[in-house]
Amino acid sequence: MPQPDPYTRPRHVEEPNPFARPSSQSRGSRSYSDDPHPDYYDDHRRSGARHGEDVPTRAAFTDDEPSRRRTRAENDVNATRSRRDDGGRRTRYESHHREHTTHSVADEDPDRPRSRGRRDKSSSVIEPTRESLRRSLGLTAASTVLPGIGLLGAKPRWARLLGVMAPLTFLVCVGAVGYVAVTDFGRLAGLAVNPKTLTIALILVPLGAIAWMLLITATHLLTRPPGMRTGRRTLGAILVTTLTFVIGAPMAVGARYALSSLELVNGVFKPGDDINASGRPELGGPDPWAHTPRLNILMLGADSTAARIKDNNGIYVPRTDTIMVASIDTKTGATTIIQIPRNVQYTPFPAGSKLAKEFPKGFTGDGDSQEWFVNAIWERTVSGDYPKMAEAVGDATYPGAEALKQGIEGITGLQMHYFMLVNIDGLQKLIDAMGGVTVNINKKLPIGGDTDAGIKPHGYLKPGPNQHLDGYHAMWYARGRYGLTDYDRMARQSCLVGAVIRQANPSTLLTSYEAIAKASQDMVMTDIPAEALQPIVQLAVKVKDANVTRLRFSDGENGYTYGNPDFPQMHRAVQAALGITVAQPSASPTPTAPATTAPTSSAPQSKAPSKSSKKTTAPAPSPSATTSAPPAETVSDACAYHPEEEQ
Repeated sequence: MPQPDPYTRPRHVEEPNPFARPSSQSRGSRSYSDDPHPDYYDDHRRSGARHGEDVPTRAAFTDDEPSRRRTRAENDVNATRSRRDDGGRRTRYESHHREHTTHSVADEDPDRPRSRGRRDKSSSVIEPTRESLRRSLGLTAASTVLPGIGLLGAKPRWARLLGVMAPLTFLVCVGAVGYVAVTDFGRLAGLAVNPKTLTIALILVPLGAIAWMLLITATHLLTRPPGMRTGRRTLGAILVTTLTFVIGAPMAVGARYALSSLELVNGVFKPGDDINASGRPELGGPDPWAHTPRLNILMLGADSTAARIKDNNGIYVPRTDTIMVASIDTKTGATTIIQIPRNVQYTPFPAGSKLAKEFPKGFTGDGDSQEWFVNAIWERTVSGDYPKMAEAVGDATYPGAEALKQGIEGITGLQMHYFMLVNIDGLQKLIDAMGGVTVNINKKLPIGGDTDAGIKPHGYLKPGPNQHLDGYHAMWYARGRYGLTDYDRMARQSCLVGAVIRQANPSTLLTSYEAIAKASQDMVMTDIPAEALQPIVQLAVKVKDANVTRLRFSDGENGYTYGNPDFPQMHRAVQAALGITVAQPSASPTPTAPATTAPTSSAPQSKAPSKSSKKTTAPAPSPSATTSAPPAETVSDACAYHPEEEQ
């Protein structure tokens, strides 16, 4: 038997009219507790008002005028409550109506007014308006600009709370990094090479990227209107995918940069406990350079790795043809580059050292004099030709570098704290990774050639200002010496160093960081420990913005003469270039090295003096000569374009 519809008035006539007023009661005082259908009128009234029908209330059964006015007012209120909200969603009154009615949309009056939302013909689900979808897409885009800010437009309370906390945390982190970058950029740069910091960044950057992308996705899912068509769902999915890629791609690049930096640091810079070297300064405390007014780093350029391995039966034994000392003022970053000729003879070692006892007359011995130049110290120490040199430096991690550091201390009078060797092949790759360097070429420079062997160059670098050179041509700019002197080559090498420093700008490092890190890892050998890398990088930031000068020991200048170097006078020239008070020389005569013939344009051919050679004594320089030592010249001025006429 079919069940009666609870919303249809019963049709049996024997039931008394529930609205009939008993004669014994006054108007307005009747009780409706005996109503057999107490919910009928309330439910049907809301349903009728929803469909535009004028359904009377209980008060409509009264015949007084005030009651009829109340009825019309109630009907107006019910009709207003049934309207849709601006977002296209059903109100709680419509929800109640749909839960308690079974009629379909097709049964509705086609002439009644429709709401702003549209209905699907196959169901009663209301399709959202364009305004609601645009709002959702706008909030999703806002979460891309500032992580999670779009969740403020979501309904769940926890989502709105997350919409406050996520962007606030992001802004605090960005503000802290920005403050450090503005107030102490060197500290920020130092943290970028700290192994612990890089490891933390390698973990946090991917996690941060994932969290940001989840916030973008959650914003769209929580704010999009329900019941969207397939086309609009696809549009939202495409937008979310695009925005997450915009955030994820740069974060992935940042993670790769952190990984490249960590590999570079771990591959080049060993822990301090694994390095045995002399001269290392004490670092620590708020100011790591408090006890080190000047940091002296020995910078070396070695022959091509491939060529040296071939010449030494598969073993790489560097010969340091480029020797420079970077003396850095740790307070200001002002740097003086001291260039030392590769063919310095009779190199002295520090007094009291084992090498000084082994070579009391300086680095010299039997055989070809070229094998006793300063650039052969490293090779002599590690090749086994002179075992006593290796014994003199003990169990040093880099015995060749240790011996050469002591030799440079004897030439300059400065303690060498660290060394850094760069091979030619690696420097060429580094310059290529940086996109080349720009230098001024003042005269035609040879590419290749050998003066002694009579081999002519196979090309030339043409003179001109602001010449942009790749790695290969930059190497010949620094190395070319056919028909030229070693001193001219030394001057060009300092210009190349300055050009590399200028090229290492933030845009170059950002766009080519991985290639630069790879080239640096392949070309550098150093005794700088990983623990000292952060304070050194902080100091390097000062160097980039400070003045860079150079002191060049050319034949006949600053106390240096090829056959008769005056090392005390060279010490005073170094002190004058660094702004150190120059001590007055003693009036007693100063012994100097034995005289030999001057070098040729490529290499000297004189023999080393024998033990019975007669020494010559030169008078000590006068005080006036000491105080009138020429100051170091600025690298930018020395490397400016001033073309020279062909000889």
